[in-house]
Amino acid sequence: MELRKRAATALAAGALLGGSFVGLGTSEAVAGGHCDAAYVVKNNSSGSGRLKGRTPVFEQPYSDCASKSYRSGTRFSFWCSYKNTRGSEWIFGGVGGTDRTGWVSAGNITGRTGSLHRC
Repeated sequence: MELRKRAATALAAGALLGGSFVGLGTSEAVAGGHCDAAYVVKNNSSGSGRLKGRTPVFEQPYSDCASKSYRSGTRFSFWCSYKNTRGSEWIFGGVGGTDRTGWVSAGNITGRTGSLHRC
């Protein structure tokens, strides 16, 4: 029950600060599993880039979480960036020509323009 209270408090705080939640899982997942955890993201950047090669766009900022791949050169609009617990830099944003948002490893984006700020 305590985990649910903490998750609810985090959701309320994020909403008050204007953040969005991505990958919201169960309260147990919020406390433990990174693929089911909730991450607060903000659309606070105006940059974009192009995906390199056939690039996976992940549901969470870890390469072992669910993903869908997009072709090389697909535009990716930046919302914000995040460094995960493994020290890897990830960018959350939108996939051009779709209504899909997700996480891309920073090394899989080329031709960056505009701003990119932390989530």
